Amino acid sequence: MREMIALRPSPAEDHDPGSPARPVALRAPVDTAPVKGWRRSVVAAVALALAGLLAAPPAAAQGAPDQDEEEEEEAAPPPPPKPAKKKKRAAPPAGAPMEAEKDDAAPGKKADAAPGKAGKKDDKQPTPEERALRGVVVVERGGQALGIGAVLSGDGRVLSALSPLGPGNDLDVRFADGSTVRVKVGHHDRVWDLALLVPQTGKWPEGLTASSRDPVRKEAAIRSFTASRGKVAAVPMVLRSHRSLIGGDDKQLDDVLELGSRVTPQDLGAPIVDEEGRVVGVLGRGCAPNEGGKPCTPVAFGAPIAAIKGFLRSAPATAVQPSAWLGIQGVGEAGQVAKGVRVAVVHPGSPAHEAQLKGGERGAGDMVLAVDGVPVTSPEQLADAIRTHAVGSKVPLTVFGAGKYRQVPVVLRAAPDPKAAPGAAPANPAELPPPPDAGPRRRQGAPQK
Repeated sequence: MREMIALRPSPAEDHDPGSPARPVALRAPVDTAPVKGWRRSVVAAVALALAGLLAAPPAAAQGAPDQDEEEEEEAAPPPPPKPAKKKKRAAPPAGAPMEAEKDDAAPGKKADAAPGKAGKKDDKQPTPEERALRGVVVVERGGQALGIGAVLSGDGRVLSALSPLGPGNDLDVRFADGSTVRVKVGHHDRVWDLALLVPQTGKWPEGLTASSRDPVRKEAAIRSFTASRGKVAAVPMVLRSHRSLIGGDDKQLDDVLELGSRVTPQDLGAPIVDEEGRVVGVLGRGCAPNEGGKPCTPVAFGAPIAAIKGFLRSAPATAVQPSAWLGIQGVGEAGQVAKGVRVAVVHPGSPAHEAQLKGGERGAGDMVLAVDGVPVTSPEQLADAIRTHAVGSKVPLTVFGAGKYRQVPVVLRAAPDPKAAPGAAPANPAELPPPPDAGPRRRQGAPQK
């Protein structure tokens, strides 16, 4: 490279500001081609280096990680596992009991069965034996148990045995809920030792029905009932065969049910039921004949269904529960604001009199519009509506009077016997008439007629 020569002013000239400026001489021309080539080489090298640096991160990312990155990756905790999805259970076959689902959130805790789904019911259905127990009663006198009876389904009357009753008055029956009702003997049969008891108030809704199956068969599971301390319980009963015995009044009984189980006198009148809780017979008292002319032996037997049905068919028309009585005379009437039965006359001492119903002419007497929600517009409809309720029932009447509507509760009673008179014999043939001296005492000094 050639030497460069520079022409500069002297120092004196540089420090003298008043001297005229002299032009600075330019440098001599120099050959710069080698320098430019060198510069281009340097720039190319730098560019290549920069290109390599720019290309290094992707290459490093694609290659194997260095040791520091491996240590960081090993120190990092693994990601949490995803919760496993619950597998849907297959639907159980029809009729199979459902199992309680497990609670994953609280292990060890039993999951409650979802309400409304098929499976075990919360309310246990009563068995035929339990249903039959609802229709069994204890026959009492003065609180002392005499025997057992069965309520006839849909009827309300009680079928029992006659022999344990003794005199037919002052009889009560105790129902399954513990309530007691006075009953009267409406029909009886001494030969078959059967009695039909008629409740004088109320009507028990749960009763027993007859069975059509042969009770004396190998696979039969027969039961009867016994009473202990006022509570009735079912007991197994063995029926041996059908045979003949001697009944009341020395009459022969055919096709009775021979018992192979011991029966106490207090169990007489109890129904004998099959597996379905239906009646196949009733326990009664008979007599088994002996050989050699010996007196017969008293035994318990079962009166079959055929004898029971014949006994019920022969019951008189009077052997029914007494009809409920309201105690008014009414007239059908349609007013401006109401239509019903106007009370014309109220019988003294009647349920209507105790309920303070008012009788009178048009516009003055109360008007009965409905009985227990059933509208009535004529005396016949009113009488029919009253008869559908049992004696002793508390029935609401819808009444219009004095320009107002009101609800009047009435406790129904049996109608008085128009033939009854002081000193007359009672209507129930099972009761004896009162002794002559049981009437009102005569005044002293009064002449005897």
